[in-house]
Amino acid sequence: MCRSAACFFAGLVLAAAGWIMPAPGETAHTGCGAWRWGVKTLTDPGAGQVDLTPRQRQVDALRALPAPAMLSGALGRTAAERVTYAVRARLLYVKEEADSDFHVVIADPRNGATMIAEIPDSACAQGSRVRARIAGARAAFIRRFGMPSTTHFARIPGSPLATVTGVLFFDEIHGQKGVAPNGVELHPVIDLM
Repeated sequence: MCRSAACFFAGLVLAAAGWIMPAPGETAHTGCGAWRWGVKTLTDPGAGQVDLTPRQRQVDALRALPAPAMLSGALGRTAAERVTYAVRARLLYVKEEADSDFHVVIADPRNGATMIAEIPDSACAQGSRVRARIAGARAAFIRRFGMPSTTHFARIPGSPLATVTGVLFFDEIHGQKGVAPNGVELHPVIDLM
């Protein structure tokens, strides 16, 4: 976690740009995202290189992957972000974020280690080769659990087990609920069973 003055001011800039979750009580949904958005929605130039055949892994295995040395908004898709994974996990918390993603905290059922899975709004994934799959995963989530809150994280009743399938993505760590120590996420989620 960053504690310097430079990081504090960078956080203010990120918050103003909508890249950090709003404070409790603020309205979250403001539109689509910006930071590495093409990578997050498979609309970037490297999206065609993504292998959509899921590899079975556990949350712990993904949390152990090495993160890129430096992330920036200009960073294209890394080699690790060309892989799709299916993980069996407990669904713990959810919130619809300012970028319209459903931010879902998932946990390894064996030890409770957490990471994030993000289900974008398919309207924010125009031109994505997985747009229909994103829409299907989002619809499946809504059918099972209803629409998430835009103001706070809600506990998902019963913390059910599910298989979450998504493309690997590395996010910058900025205080997200449930974030893995390496910033790894499944983003976008393309299937939820």
